[in-house]
Amino acid sequence: MKRTVRSSEAKRSAPSGTKSRGALPPARRAGGSSGGKAARTLPQRTCVACRTTRPKRELVRVVRSPLGELSVDLRGKAPGRGAYLDPDAGCLERGLAEGALSRALEIPIDEGAAAKLRTELAAAAKERRTNA
Repeated sequence: MKRTVRSSEAKRSAPSGTKSRGALPPARRAGGSSGGKAARTLPQRTCVACRTTRPKRELVRVVRSPLGELSVDLRGKAPGRGAYLDPDAGCLERGLAEGALSRALEIPIDEGAAAKLRTELAAAAKERRTNA
């Protein structure tokens, strides 16, 4: 019976100077000639109101705490269910009017909570502009 060559055997038995099929080019091998680490990709998030995708740090997170309270989370680490918005009043108003923010946070938003979010978002937008 004739023995067949498996694809993995061809890679193992190829001499080190020849290029075998499926091997990475020299620049892509570990410790290659690229000279350093690859650029780290930034996490992307989508605004629930206008549906634009931006880097996470450009958006503001609105969080519903486990107790049901709504607040703006600048650090992005507060416990609870979160939704991302652009830091301008237009996106907040659109999210409230169309119900997108309410759906994302899975809670009805009354006028008192909406007013609180407006003031917190305005303060967050101001802080982002001064830090940037």
